Amino acid sequence: MIKENYIFFDIDAKNKEEALDFVSSKAFEYGITDDKDGLLGDFLKREEEYSTGLQDEFAIPHAKSTHAKEVAIFFVKCKNELDWETLDDSKVKYLFALIVPMENAGNEHLLMISKLATSLLEDEFKEKVKSSTDKAELKEYILKIMKEDN
Repeated sequence: MIKENYIFFDIDAKNKEEALDFVSSKAFEYGITDDKDGLLGDFLKREEEYSTGLQDEFAIPHAKSTHAKEVAIFFVKCKNELDWETLDDSKVKYLFALIVPMENAGNEHLLMISKLATSLLEDEFKEKVKSSTDKAELKEYILKIMKEDN
């Protein structure tokens, strides 16, 4: 689901598309997708349907994709604030990007999105994620939160 090498700090993206291109490139590099451009297209198509921007500088872009080979969650902390349609009109600096193969696209991705979105309402979770500089520690924290019952 999430691994240390799926966590990225200080990514220099200029906009939403560059951030999603970065995620798609890394997914290709790690064998999560067999088609970087296809996955990027699925992310962008999802954003056209409804923005995945939340509030407090967070977004949860996600793609159900025929190009995905396994479920993965990437966390990206950007150097710059990105224009992204959000619930509080804030810019986005922190992304939880979810990649879900089409055959796993039942309730699994909805549960993951719901768990992350619910966690992002908690100040403690947001502060921990925003201030983290240790990939191993952050990975363990996110996995613990994802496994907790609502």
